[in-house]
Amino acid sequence: MTATLSPAVASGRPGFRERVTPPLTMVVLVLLGAVIPLYRNHIFYYWDDTAAAAVPVWQRMGEAFSEGRIPLLELDMWRGGNFAAEAATGMWNPIEVLLAVATGWIDNVALGITIVKLAFLVAFAVGTYLLAREYGSKPWIAAAVGTALPLSGYILFMDGTSWINALTVYGFLPYVWWTARRTARLGKSTVWVVVAGFLAATTGNPYVLVSIFLIVLAVAVEAWLAFDRRKIFNLFAAGFAVLLLNIVVYLPFSLTSSVSYRKDSRTFNDGFLSPQLQDFFGMSNPAAQPLMNIWSGLNPTFPALYLAWFFLPLLPWFRWGVLWEKRKEYLGLYLYTLAYLFLVLGPSNLNMFRWPARLVPFFFIPLVVIWAVVASQGMQKTNTKARTLGSLGIVLVGAYFGWAALPQTNVRQAYTMVLVMIAVFVLLKVGIGRFKGYAVMAVGTIGFLALQSAWFPGNYSVADYKFPTSEHLLEQRFDQRYEGVTVQLSDLGRIAGNDKYPGGAYQDFTFGTNYSIAGVEALTAYSGVGFNAMDAELCTTYNGAVYCPEAWKRLWTAPKGADKPLADLLRAETVVVQNNLIDTRNVPAPEGWRKAESTDRVVVWKRIAKPAFPDGRLSSVPNGVKIDSDRMTGRVSEEVKFSGGGGGKLVFSRLAWPGYVATVNGQEVPAKLGPAGLLEVELPKDVREGTLQIDWVMPGMTIGLIAGAVGIALTLGLAFIDRSQRRRRRDEPQPNADPENVDDDVLVTVGTGERK
Repeated sequence: MTATLSPAVASGRPGFRERVTPPLTMVVLVLLGAVIPLYRNHIFYYWDDTAAAAVPVWQRMGEAFSEGRIPLLELDMWRGGNFAAEAATGMWNPIEVLLAVATGWIDNVALGITIVKLAFLVAFAVGTYLLAREYGSKPWIAAAVGTALPLSGYILFMDGTSWINALTVYGFLPYVWWTARRTARLGKSTVWVVVAGFLAATTGNPYVLVSIFLIVLAVAVEAWLAFDRRKIFNLFAAGFAVLLLNIVVYLPFSLTSSVSYRKDSRTFNDGFLSPQLQDFFGMSNPAAQPLMNIWSGLNPTFPALYLAWFFLPLLPWFRWGVLWEKRKEYLGLYLYTLAYLFLVLGPSNLNMFRWPARLVPFFFIPLVVIWAVVASQGMQKTNTKARTLGSLGIVLVGAYFGWAALPQTNVRQAYTMVLVMIAVFVLLKVGIGRFKGYAVMAVGTIGFLALQSAWFPGNYSVADYKFPTSEHLLEQRFDQRYEGVTVQLSDLGRIAGNDKYPGGAYQDFTFGTNYSIAGVEALTAYSGVGFNAMDAELCTTYNGAVYCPEAWKRLWTAPKGADKPLADLLRAETVVVQNNLIDTRNVPAPEGWRKAESTDRVVVWKRIAKPAFPDGRLSSVPNGVKIDSDRMTGRVSEEVKFSGGGGGKLVFSRLAWPGYVATVNGQEVPAKLGPAGLLEVELPKDVREGTLQIDWVMPGMTIGLIAGAVGIALTLGLAFIDRSQRRRRRDEPQPNADPENVDDDVLVTVGTGERK
């Protein structure tokens, strides 16, 4: 039978321009809003962990993939070089890898990472728009929430500036939900759910795994109650496939925890980064800084829980009945929202998951979708006085809580309250369903963001490093100056505030993993997992800073289990000492070392004679053993040829990460944690000569690859099942479609009910 197009459906379907204009306008305005903070602060997106860790990692990642290799373990980056264990590097994510390679040539690293972050903010906006449309929002209303959410307080001022591995999650997560629901509602291919889930999960952020599980569960509930129950199996199978494909990403983190500071994760509540329920009354107050314990004190230095100026004040005008009428279709959305509400209001530490404020964006995503769905039903026309008073009361309460949290901002709260009231009045006049309403909401969003950028030019609740932004400049300052393995004993906290800028203290040293950008092999590095033994020996913090003056003495003392000073075990050739931490300007040179340089900030010590076997990393040899050669046979593997005998332990200038395998003449020998956390290999007593081969295999690699192969096979199976289900659906008689329920993205044909 030949299917004919229903005239009612054809005439009711928006044209190309009507479908494209809202999201395109949204993208332009999101980009405009995202660049506004750069006017006051050109390194707004080069901040805190982004500057100390993400940029150097992305630089190395782009370099490695350009050379055709996967950077699992970068020895020269020391505590920050175990990319496999860090998980959050994004090296398993093809989009992130492409962006790292594409921006790697840009000398201004702040500019490069800003481009990347703008791309993810736009992706987040588009994903939010599509998800809101999928749940039934009108285009311009979906565009309004898609504009507001990426530019909201926590997302822009915390994750946007500092935690890029969270921002990348938001760039992918809405698409997981969108593809999953389209699978349940329209019978679209489940393979797209796996693809979206894979991209979201390979960002390496463990929070996303929880969210993907909740998304699958939420959509499965909706499929059971309102859509195709046969798709429930597909959805859970897709979720399981995503899990299998990502075991290779997350398992090394767990298997490396024995040497990291993540091994003792517990559940407790100290109130840190833990929002309270009343704080969310400030979601529509652009000036509100909630009372929430953070590194800078009891108030974040940015509007941490701000969502959108129009979000709360319009609630009294909505037709809420749709949420009950379509409860079966929306129940999963409600469950997801409720789950994240409890998590956001939960304890500060839930095992490895810590700081509930990090979950605020996950909570805001379904909130704006619900708002968009209800707003699309139109505004109530009755009881306008009561509704007006309700809107004014909501704005007033938001201003009150903003003032109560930080009373000294009373003037700011007052005129912000007036501006929001005026904006709400204008919005109520023009309506919210069409372009005029979007224009008011978007202009207000951009305008209030401009005010926020003036009030909060940066997130000073976290580290403001002010590192140099030029890769070439870093190379000029340090590449030839600090040779060989470099040990830096310096504390960021001892740098005077007026000296912390590119032309100041950073002429002599840097922190985080920035030495890798300069081409220097330094122990100084940022790490999300750390390395307990070496960190304890040199009093090292997460960002590579050294906090105790005793570190100088320990460097020249043999650590427990060794007979050589730590500096020799490290094969150190340069030691940089901050004068404000340990004044060594008048200290006699250690044996075999000379004072190469002395400035107002640092003393630079250099080894007089180069360590033996410059092509290898061997640093300690037992008596009676003669080393004939030592050389690297790859970026991680090493080969040592020896003679003599009687056993004994060799120590190498490399951290003893789990995964090392050592063989002597083909027979495996112990490779374990040695002095100060360095790799120690024990030679057999009965071998008089031979070849020692050291290799490193990522922990969990075999399991991860097998699981990944099963995940791919499962995905291919789902593609086959999808095809079979579509074929059966075409063969089944279907009732005529109701034009009022037709999705904008599909055409329904009369007689067969076939979707094209």
